[in-house]
Amino acid sequence: MSGLAVVTGASRGIGRAVAERLARDGYDVAVGYFARADAARDLVATIERQGGRAAAYQVDVRSPESCRRLVIDARAALGPVRAIVSNATGFGADHPGLGPSLDVPLAAYQEMFAARLGALLSLVEAAGADLDGGGRVVAVTSTGTHRHVPGYAPIAASMAAVESVVRYLAAELGHRGVTANTAVGGVVDTDALAEITADPERLKEAVRRATPLGRVGRAADIAAVVSFLCSVSADWVTGQSLIADGGNSLR
Repeated sequence: MSGLAVVTGASRGIGRAVAERLARDGYDVAVGYFARADAARDLVATIERQGGRAAAYQVDVRSPESCRRLVIDARAALGPVRAIVSNATGFGADHPGLGPSLDVPLAAYQEMFAARLGALLSLVEAAGADLDGGGRVVAVTSTGTHRHVPGYAPIAASMAAVESVVRYLAAELGHRGVTANTAVGGVVDTDALAEITADPERLKEAVRRATPLGRVGRAADIAAVVSFLCSVSADWVTGQSLIADGGNSLR
């Protein structure tokens, strides 16, 4: 595949792995980041050294206007948008925090819905007709949408909403030749784990024991799923939530 892929949350972890993989697949990449400008620039330099094209753009996924500006600026620099990968967590420095579902302020739920669902809709809307005739929409979520993860309710609820809306987008954009799917990851070994648990190593060990394939997920595992969904091999796949968790959700 070729054309421009817009990837949010691309300066680290899963987003970075996705951006690097899509660049290898032939996409030009708009690297969306929130605060890690140096890491985003480093990713752009890495892609360019490997012969690809990329540019970095600061974006606050909680803001519809910021999401639209990302797409507009990236299109002006790199050409029509052929893939949207909505991945950013939505955690800002002013995030109100997580905890038991009834203890978390309503603002945390609202913020997560803006960052997850609002960003997806704003990005796809801004891409518009660029996506027609083979465009791809992929949202990255987690298996926390259908199991209890302590303190995870605002994130899980917003991701579940995304998975639902992706199915609606698949039905409503299909006549334009656009596919929409969700890449659903299990626990993935990135520094983002520290944002949802005070003891990432303990969590990872528990996941290893409970996973048939005997390890924690890697960012590259999710990037491979996104790569497939953004490829010609997925022309006949839409409205799906593809789980990559090493079989952990079987138990």
